Amino acid sequence: MLRKLTLLLLLAAAVFAGWKFGYQAALRYFFRVSGTVSVRPDLLNALPGANSMLFVVVRNSGGVPVAVKKIINPAFPARFEMGPSNLIMPDLLTRRIYLEAALNTHGQLGENRRGDLRGELSSGAAIISKGLSVTLDTRIK
Repeated sequence: MLRKLTLLLLLAAAVFAGWKFGYQAALRYFFRVSGTVSVRPDLLNALPGANSMLFVVVRNSGGVPVAVKKIINPAFPARFEMGPSNLIMPDLLTRRIYLEAALNTHGQLGENRRGDLRGELSSGAAIISKGLSVTLDTRIK
């Protein structure tokens, strides 16, 4: 009886350790997001010329950026694919993620300047998502 109890406790400890330390590793391993970024038609004339940069940012459920993809001189609609190599804060990845996109010519992410275009995915997505669509629909004035 004591032996069975000891084995049961060891099994429970192993399951807990696997969950505690393997959960984040599993999220990082399975992280795959892809889709397109487009521009609202009435903002097409506001597109910057050469040397523009499109940033696709993935935020966790708390709003913290966890992954970034930079596309230089994008052609719209711009396709993007993100995987584990795009993670900047992998330990903060959550199962539910939120996407946003920013287009600018100054290359600074998180700094809004006049003329920048921004957009976001209104609903969240899973860490394994294909066919997501983000529209640049706001021009910073």
